[in-house]
Amino acid sequence: MLISDACEMVCRSDAGCVRTLNEDVATVRPDIGLLLVADGMGGHNAGELAARIAAEAVEEKLRHGLVRRPVDAAAAGELLRQAVVRAGRRIRRKAAAERHQSGMGATLACVLLYDDHACVVHVGDTRVYRLRDRRLQLLTRDHSPNQQAHDAGLISAEQLAASHNRHLVTQALGLGGEGVVRSQLVPVVPGDIFLVCSDGLNDMVDGQDIELVLDSFAEKLPMAADQLVMIARDCGGHDNVSVALARVDMSFAQGGRSLLARLLAWLPLRGDR
Repeated sequence: MLISDACEMVCRSDAGCVRTLNEDVATVRPDIGLLLVADGMGGHNAGELAARIAAEAVEEKLRHGLVRRPVDAAAAGELLRQAVVRAGRRIRRKAAAERHQSGMGATLACVLLYDDHACVVHVGDTRVYRLRDRRLQLLTRDHSPNQQAHDAGLISAEQLAASHNRHLVTQALGLGGEGVVRSQLVPVVPGDIFLVCSDGLNDMVDGQDIELVLDSFAEKLPMAADQLVMIARDCGGHDNVSVALARVDMSFAQGGRSLLARLLAWLPLRGDR
């Protein structure tokens, strides 16, 4: 059984309490096992456009590539990485063609559930978390000067959370060239909950509260998504807040596809003949 066949997925996106424009895009596509959040940057509504371009480019590339059924999760993860690289190129082309959209970009995080793994890719400070056995774990590390300083031991976790420069990023799709986009594979077990979110959530809501919400509403995923957005707003809602959630049902049997399914993946599709 593929993970995406044994998952519930939901997403929510809200402008927050301060901004009138929502430049986030949150997407879930259960049929291909995709969760994605893009957080746009740029004036004249260009941030919203960059986020939308990123989301559409990633989904388009995945739908085309998954038709050929990657033989394993590593191949699916590479397909996701290529899709994100393609999204950055598409944003840069659009920005170059329209002067008023120059400098637009987007941070992005996405999860592709495939076989018995989650393929994770992120650029910037959009994050991916996993709740397992009632414990929340951050699976990504922000691409930011503050994160680099923390990793080097120059600032504490408390200073990192309180910094006024925490919104600065060192990588974003569409900005500063192609950059380095890497994917990671995370094994999945029944009961896992994956959260993809923009910084409008984790800047307003600490990890313990996120953990409590996901644990308390583990069996009611739409309510979990609503609660996360509501708490971010209650804490000030200074930015757009977006979440995408997936829960792996207990019916999922770990071990991925059968040997027969893997052998069939090598055979040409009828449409390829």
